[in-house]
Amino acid sequence: MTEMEEREIRQYVTSQTPPESEDEVSLVQKVGRRRVLRQSHDLYDVWMSSGQRWWVITNMTNLYAQEDFKSLDQVFTYHLGLNLVLQEQFNVEPNDEQVEHVAKSWRRYAGAVDAMAEAEESEDFQAVGIRCREAVLALVRENMNADWVHFEGERPQVANAKAWFGIFANSLTANSKPRAYLKALADKTWDLTVWLQHYAKASELDAEIVLGATQQLMRLFTLLRIRHDQAEMQRCPACDSYQVVEESSGAVEREGHFGTLLHDECVSCGWKSEQKFDQWPVDRLKRLIDYATGTWSPPKKSMADLEITDDAEADGNVR
Repeated sequence: MTEMEEREIRQYVTSQTPPESEDEVSLVQKVGRRRVLRQSHDLYDVWMSSGQRWWVITNMTNLYAQEDFKSLDQVFTYHLGLNLVLQEQFNVEPNDEQVEHVAKSWRRYAGAVDAMAEAEESEDFQAVGIRCREAVLALVRENMNADWVHFEGERPQVANAKAWFGIFANSLTANSKPRAYLKALADKTWDLTVWLQHYAKASELDAEIVLGATQQLMRLFTLLRIRHDQAEMQRCPACDSYQVVEESSGAVEREGHFGTLLHDECVSCGWKSEQKFDQWPVDRLKRLIDYATGTWSPPKKSMADLEITDDAEADGNVR
């Protein structure tokens, strides 16, 4: 168990503990990892200062009182069952990433899932194909005029989903494999929706296949959008790990200026970069001094609107 892994579990348990209880995490032990249906789950035994003990299981992370679940096998079985129920319950609930990038098309997809829930005859399953086709077209309309879309030549018609997804793939990534995968998945998914729409012998399994393909297309598109928008992740120069975090000291003075010393640190191997001085702007320094001397007063608005952005501000740690 890495330090970062332990810290994340500590923070999770603390976030689930009522502040008024004053109960703190005293020990975190990793007791195993299990893989079920291509998903890995890490298992932890967490001790609290009060004597309370929790099982914590990841993917999706949850905690369970050991007084309720005596054995690890018992709690893991319950955790898997709970995950299945939640996944089914929220099958059509988009996550934050999907809300940002495929909101309109996802609403169309949710309509297809609702239609599937009530489908009984072939024409009902065909209607699922129509709704999935509408979801793919909504994804085209939602992004065809975006700033990140680049193409040369004549502009395709809106209904030409295959051409548009070829443009999206070329605009989102220069890597040939993800680009080719998006193009191929979009082509096949579009063909499946059209096929189901006109397939007179459509069955429940046929509709499930098309629903799965449509969902996968939107998920892949979302991931490529995020990958396109994000800066390249920093890697440790010593061990090539991605687990590089920025650490800071308290308030320091350099040549008459106040600020914080920052450095990058690798959680995996312990490598540290050289420190750099981050000078505070004058207005921020004034707020810190006022806070430390007791002359600071909040603006005339609710305290919920205030945001303290540095530990030094919260502690009044200013010389």
